[in-house]
Amino acid sequence: MAMPRSSAIYHWSDPLAQKRLAAISALETPMKILIYSDLHNEFDRFVPPPANVDLVVLAGDIDLLARGVKWANDTFETDVIYCSGNHEFYKGHIDRTMEKMKAAAAANVHVLDNEVWTSGSVRFLVGTGWTDFGSTGDVVAASSVCASGMNDFRMIRAGSGYRRLRPADVIEKNRIATEFLGQELAKPFNGKTVVVSHHCPFSEAAGDEHVGHISAAYYNRWYTLAELADFWIFGHTHQAIDSLYGRCRLISNPRGYPQEQTGFNPYKILEI
Repeated sequence: MAMPRSSAIYHWSDPLAQKRLAAISALETPMKILIYSDLHNEFDRFVPPPANVDLVVLAGDIDLLARGVKWANDTFETDVIYCSGNHEFYKGHIDRTMEKMKAAAAANVHVLDNEVWTSGSVRFLVGTGWTDFGSTGDVVAASSVCASGMNDFRMIRAGSGYRRLRPADVIEKNRIATEFLGQELAKPFNGKTVVVSHHCPFSEAAGDEHVGHISAAYYNRWYTLAELADFWIFGHTHQAIDSLYGRCRLISNPRGYPQEQTGFNPYKILEI
């Protein structure tokens, strides 16, 4: 899908982007948010540098199962929003694992899935997101390619019999997430709205690492939803971005796998 000409993506440091940011960021006391995704502690444990922030947002793929939650418990004293990625479910069940993650969380670590969390004049709409495999224009072909090429469908279990995950399971998760975001973004809110997902909202923010039908597992077609948000924090693509789509600032700060070059910034702080 082509992006509307009036809603091109601008890097946040561009003069036009700076002008728009100045016009839309006017809270009395800025909230400082440290943003991480795709830390992949299962390969190499990350030790974040000291940072004076009000909130930490973890946009998925921190570690397998509930290990990332336990790491967040031990690592951060401030509030943490934890949005699961697809890798959290590896070696686990797509529903049971979420229950275990929530049960493992300390009082300051908020594991959220299609849920709203509000702090002062900022609301966070949080959920993994997943995809419907429709972003490349052929759901059947993309589902087939992704089912054979993505580890998700070998490493994640679903259903009462703990069978392997299927594309239909992911499509249903995405339907629920899309419905949640649409309903919540339509509600009036006197403040700023931040969407936190693991999966990318649309192709233009996903980078160019994945091509062909396999890319349908990485991004959605959430253009209309992004137009209703002030900020969108995501992960999954392993390519850092800080850009504007209309009035919505898109941010991803993935560490990625060991030795992978992603543009990761261990001091990535958003002020709202």
